[in-house]
Amino acid sequence: MAPVSASRVCSRNASASVKSVAAPRQLGVSGKASASASASASRVCVSHARAHPRCEVGVGKATGDVQRRGESQRCYVAKPNGSAVVMVAAGVPPAKAKKPRLPALDALRFFLIAYIATGHFVAFATPDKFLLAFFSQINVVVGAFFVISGYVAAYTSTELNAYEATMSRLEPALKWSVARVMGFYPLFLLIQVVFTPMFAFADMTYNGLKATLLHALMTFTLVQAWFPMKAELWNAPTWFLSALAFSMFVLPYALKPLAEMKKVGLKKAFLALTVISCIAKLAYTYDVPGALGLLEGMGKHPNLVFFNVMRFNPFYAVLEVLMGAVACRLVMTDNAPDRTMEQRKEDGAVGALTAPFTLAVAMVGLLAARAFAFVNGVTLPVNDMIVRGFVFIPLWCLFLMQVHRATVSSESNGGLTEILAKPFLVFLGGLSFPLYLLHGPLGQLFYKKVIAKQMFGATMASYFGYKFFPVYVGITVLCSYYLTKVMAFAPFQNACKALGESTYKLLSA
Repeated sequence: MAPVSASRVCSRNASASVKSVAAPRQLGVSGKASASASASASRVCVSHARAHPRCEVGVGKATGDVQRRGESQRCYVAKPNGSAVVMVAAGVPPAKAKKPRLPALDALRFFLIAYIATGHFVAFATPDKFLLAFFSQINVVVGAFFVISGYVAAYTSTELNAYEATMSRLEPALKWSVARVMGFYPLFLLIQVVFTPMFAFADMTYNGLKATLLHALMTFTLVQAWFPMKAELWNAPTWFLSALAFSMFVLPYALKPLAEMKKVGLKKAFLALTVISCIAKLAYTYDVPGALGLLEGMGKHPNLVFFNVMRFNPFYAVLEVLMGAVACRLVMTDNAPDRTMEQRKEDGAVGALTAPFTLAVAMVGLLAARAFAFVNGVTLPVNDMIVRGFVFIPLWCLFLMQVHRATVSSESNGGLTEILAKPFLVFLGGLSFPLYLLHGPLGQLFYKKVIAKQMFGATMASYFGYKFFPVYVGITVLCSYYLTKVMAFAPFQNACKALGESTYKLLSA
C-alpha cells in the first residue's frame, strides 16, 4: 500500500470494493491496510499522489486519468483521522463520528447541587461566618446549571467534527423541546404531588385558598419564574426548572445555526451572549442604590424585585444555556475537517493555566475570597450578579470545555478529569436531580416553623441545634437514592412516555 500522503485510491471492481470500503477502513500509522480490507478489495491502485499531494479531504469525483480506466471504477479519498487514514467510497457518505461519554459532567452536577443545597440551609448547619458567606453565594453558582444544560443539549443534538446539527433529533422542534422537558417534569410532578398537602397547608396559612389555588396552577405548569416575587413558591428551588423549561423551547431554533458556525463565529457568539448578560447586570448594579459591594445572600436586599428579576427571569437563563451550547460546539469542532494539525493541537491544549484543576481552584478561590473579605469587613466593588456574569460563568464555560477535551484526549494524563470520572462520583452524579428536588421539601419539613410545629411540635433546629443538619443531609441522600429506583421502575418510565406523548399531541394540535 502507498504511504498515507497519497490522495486518491481507486479500484477496478466497483461492485466488490464498494462493499468492502463503504464502511470506513482505517489504515495504520505505517499506511498498511488491514488484512480483511486487502482481501476484499479486488485491485487497489494509487493515482495522483504527486499531482494532488494536498487533495481536499472528502469524497470526490474521479479525475480524467481514473475515468479513462473505465467508467465502472470508483474513486476513494484518503481522509486524515488523527494518526490514521480513512478511505471513503465516492458517493457514500462517511460514517458519523461517534461521541464518547463524558462521565465527569455527571460528577460535576453532584458538586453543584451539594453546594446549592447546603447554601439553602447553611444557617441551620453552622454559626461560622466564613462558611455562611461562602455557601450563601448560590446566586453566583446556580448559573453553572444552566450552562451545563445547554452544553449537554448541544453535545447530544449536533454532530461531532462537523458543522451541522443532528436534524433527526432536532426536527420537529416542538417534539425535541417536549422530550427535553419530559426528561425532568415527571419526577418533578411526582415530588410535587407527594408534598402538595404540606405546600398547600403552608400557603393557605399565610395567603388563603384563592391564592393557594393560583400558586398551585403556577407551579404545576412551571411558569413561576416569570413572577419575580412568586418564583420560589412551594418547592422553592424548582424556579430553576421553570426557567429551564422555557429555555428548552428556545434552544432547538438556536442549535442549528450554532452548529453551522465555525470557530470564529462561535467565539463571536459567546462574546455577544456574555456582553448582553453583563449589560443587564450592570444596569441592575447601577439602578439599585447600594447594590455594588453587596454579598446578596448575607443580608436584606434594598430592591428585592429587581434582584429577583435578575436571578429568576427565564430570559437570562436562555443566555447562559446558549453560552453552554456555544462552549460545547467550540470543543466539538476541534477536529473538524478544515482544521489543520497545528490548529487542532492548539485547540486541544489542556495544560498550564487552562487545566481543569487550575480553573476549579480559581472558581472556588473566587467564592472564598469574597467570603473572606466579608468576614473581615472589606467591601469589594462587586456583587453576586457582577461576579456571576463577568467572571464565574466564563470560567465555568472554559472549565467544562477543558474537562471535555481532557476526557477525549489520547494524551491526557489523568488529573482532575480522571478523578471526576470515578464510578463513585458518577454514581453521586446520578443522585443530583433527586437531591435537587427533595432537599427543599425535606428542609421545610424539618426547619420551617409552620410545618415543623404541626409535625414535631417544633423545628429540628429548636430540638437539636446544628447537630441535626448531618441527619437532614443523610435523610435527603437516602431518599434521593430510593427515588432513583423509582425512576428505573418500568411503570414509572411507561407513565413518563405516555405523559410526553400526550403533551406533544396537545401542544401540536
